[in-house]
Amino acid sequence: MEIKPFIMLISIFYLLHSSSSIRPEAPDAGSSTPEAPDADDSSPESPYVSIAKSPLPPAEGPSATFSFTSNPAGNNNTSPELEKICQATQLPIECVKYVSLFLNDSVKIEPLTVLMTAIRVSTEMTRQAVDTATRFMNEPGASDNLKTAMSTCLVNYQSIPDDNNLALQALDKHNPKEASFKLSSTVTSMDTCSDGITQMHITSPMRDMETELGRLLNINLQLVSKMVKS
Repeated sequence: MEIKPFIMLISIFYLLHSSSSIRPEAPDAGSSTPEAPDADDSSPESPYVSIAKSPLPPAEGPSATFSFTSNPAGNNNTSPELEKICQATQLPIECVKYVSLFLNDSVKIEPLTVLMTAIRVSTEMTRQAVDTATRFMNEPGASDNLKTAMSTCLVNYQSIPDDNNLALQALDKHNPKEASFKLSSTVTSMDTCSDGITQMHITSPMRDMETELGRLLNINLQLVSKMVKS
């Protein structure tokens, strides 16, 4: 009978020894895995830079726009003849919009008169663009990049009225090929302005004017190429 208590003691000792042998060891301080950096850590050396502190594109304020004193003129504003002519361009809606403002009931709607009217409208738009670019370039708070971009555009804007006048003279002489050459130059001038703005990495304060003028210059070139015969 005395053997049983002895056997129980041996069993308890064995269980205690086994339990201590499988207990996990505390990690060594020198081999511990580094913790992931905090999500808010945005130091220059950290690969976890906060998105909120990434560079942002320039803010876009309101753009300068064109202002015309001409009044829409009678039935020619929506005449089927004008719409048909403008359908020859890639921007028929804009073509009708720009040209109709400067037509009146005494003007015969035909490709040549539509083209010549569109050229005169683009000349007026360019003169407004020259004044606007000059104003932005001379503003006291204008950045160097803005001044450079506006200077590039100004030089190119100033050449457009001259090319337009030469195109009108060529049309008067029934020389659409020469007119097309001059109108192509106006498109190139506008493209040079746009490239200058892009190179300066700025948001143009007259981007709406640039878009509208660029569209009309392309309309002029398309009209002389597709609708006017020598």
